[in-house]
Formats: sequence, C-alpha cells, structure tokens
Amino acid sequence: MSRAERRAQDERAEKERLARFESRCAALRSRGFTQKNCTISLLSANVWGTAVILPFAAAAVLLFLFFTPPRALFPRFFAGDFFLLAALLAASVPAHEFLHALAYAAVNRSFRGIRLGILRVSAAPYCSCEAVMGRAAYLCGTLAPFLLLGVGISVAAVLTGYVALLVLGVFNLFAAGADALVAAKLLTEGGGIFLDHPVSCGFYRFYKA
Repeated sequence: MSRAERRAQDERAEKERLARFESRCAALRSRGFTQKNCTISLLSANVWGTAVILPFAAAAVLLFLFFTPPRALFPRFFAGDFFLLAALLAASVPAHEFLHALAYAAVNRSFRGIRLGILRVSAAPYCSCEAVMGRAAYLCGTLAPFLLLGVGISVAAVLTGYVALLVLGVFNLFAAGADALVAAKLLTEGGGIFLDHPVSCGFYRFYKA
C-alpha cells in the first residue's frame, strides 16, 4: 500500500470514528441530555499536562534520593544497560495505549468499541473508547497508564534503588501528562455520563439539567 493510499485509508477511518461519535452524541441529546464539550487542545495538553505531572516527578526523584544509599546513586552502566533502557522506553509507548484499552475493556466488560492507532494529524498514538461511561469507569481507563507505568515503576525504583527504573518511571509519568490533565478536568466537572472523544484529547459530558 502506497503512502497516499494509507493516508486516504486513515482519513476514512477517522471520519468513520467521528461519524459514530456524532451519532452517539445525537442519540444522547434526543434522550434529553445536555452536551458539554470538555476536550483540550494538543498544546494545552502538552503544556498543562507537564505542569500537572511535575510535582509527581519531583516527588519520585526526591524519594529516590532520600531512600537510595549514596554509594548506589551513580552505578556503573554497561552498553547492555543503555540498550535495555532504550528498549523499555520505546516499549512503554505502545504499552501506555494498551493499558488504556485493557482498563476500558475491564470497566466495560468488553473490548467492543475500543480503538487503537496513530492520529493522522499529530502522528501520536491513541486509544479511544466509544462506550458511554460513568465518572469512575472513565477515570479508571484514563489513569491506568499513569498509575501502573508512571507511579508503579517509580515506586519500584524507590524500593530497589535502581536508577534505570527511576528514568523509566519518570518518563512514563510525563507520558501520562495529558491523561492526568483530562482526569483533573473530569473530577472538576459535575455529574452525568461521559463519552471519550475519538480524535481530540478529552471527552464530552452529558447531563440532565
């Protein structure tokens, strides 16, 4: 398949996802729900997501420095260590999206409507869920990579004193910056039900006045 054909295929798939999303929105509005757009621009997600994550990353580094013996802070690294760390950093990118998918599938008890891929405009990997969810379910799916890859690996680094784990944990904390920002927005919104946006960062909230 040529690059032009692949681009056309991606455009069709994106239009289909947006059409299904609009159809679900229309169905909810017809049931008397009020719709609120709670999506975030890519620039805001990157800038403010980083700001939200900074305290968590700082805490991870400070705890690591506090609990790790001074003689272990500057270990000798071999070429294999760097290659392993690079491989783990690269693998954590798709793992991040698969964790979203697994968490959404767990809370909805189905993989139906879960989409994985790469956004056409930003070339960023994504995971979206087409199911309408309550706040707790959507929060679980959104924060799964942050908690498991970011916080989980950072805690493991503090407990083991292994610098490479700290690097991996902090990397995954920052990788989940947009997720943390969406979660913060979700927690500040009122009640209702939530629908993940298929191509933008964030969600639509539906509620009855």
